[in-house]
Amino acid sequence: MTKKLIFLALGLLFIVSGCYVVGPGPDMGTAPPQGEWVPIIIRATGGGAPPAQAVNPAQARLMAERAAKLDAYRNLLEQAYGVNISAKSTVRNFITQNDVIRSRVEAYVRGARVVDTRHLEDGGVEIEMEVTLGSDFRRIFP
Repeated sequence: MTKKLIFLALGLLFIVSGCYVVGPGPDMGTAPPQGEWVPIIIRATGGGAPPAQAVNPAQARLMAERAAKLDAYRNLLEQAYGVNISAKSTVRNFITQNDVIRSRVEAYVRGARVVDTRHLEDGGVEIEMEVTLGSDFRRIFP
């Protein structure tokens, strides 16, 4: 019985002696050293067309601006985080019957600003936006 207790105590001592407390390292939430991360500015352009069901020209312009802004946000996210693509094809007798490709971006944007707004002759709108990726963005990726 005492031999088992001694071996158990030695095994426990051996296991515990291998454990020690590690201070925060470069990838454990500390700020990156100066010069290691330079903020990056990403710019993207989005386009929007006026809908046919708009009640008046003012509503059409506002809806086109909103669509252009959302498109610019999506383009910013695609550049910063990447795009998730899924595809499905149906083939019968070696002929493609149905081909579906979907893209998805899932993230949020904070600090993006509109740089330029262009109203086109056909009623469409182009909006250029930019966002600065600082050290907070770097912490997302190990």
